[in-house]
Amino acid sequence: MESDAFLLHQFNTIREEIKAVKARSFWIVAIGLFGVPIITFLAGFTEKFVSLLVPYVVLVTIILFVAEQSALMRCGRYIRQVIEPNFQSIVGWEAWLESRNDLRLMDRHFFACFIIVFFVYYFMTIGVAMQTLWGEVELNNQSGKYWLYGAMVSYAIGAVWAVTTLLHHWRAATGTSENHS
Repeated sequence: MESDAFLLHQFNTIREEIKAVKARSFWIVAIGLFGVPIITFLAGFTEKFVSLLVPYVVLVTIILFVAEQSALMRCGRYIRQVIEPNFQSIVGWEAWLESRNDLRLMDRHFFACFIIVFFVYYFMTIGVAMQTLWGEVELNNQSGKYWLYGAMVSYAIGAVWAVTTLLHHWRAATGTSENHS
């Protein structure tokens, strides 16, 4: 296979991956926006400790979205750094996008909006879980206190982990230039 045909094949393969990433991202957002409130509501009708799991579902949703967004930008970065330099006579799509900050602004705002909304979900679901546990503590249930303290520590660790992961991957998930890698 000659190099131009190989580059075109790589480009088309990566564009297909980008389409798949966008589809998965859509479903993550849709399921998260509607699924988390529904799961939280339904957890109130189940065993008393089921609501303790919902904040973890939100954390996984956040990390899934960050992973998909990073994969999307990784595809764009490969196009810009590996494929586009083979055609010096033209400015490629990714190089053009990164040359103008305003063109990636909506991507960054959408990413930030998702993160904010889902961290609000995270803390709201923690509140629901704590309310469930507090009922056990008020009944002078000794194991309820252990569950309460354990959950508080676990949720704090989860929040620190999610924020650390987010900060570590922020640039990679919002751009394809060298300053974003």
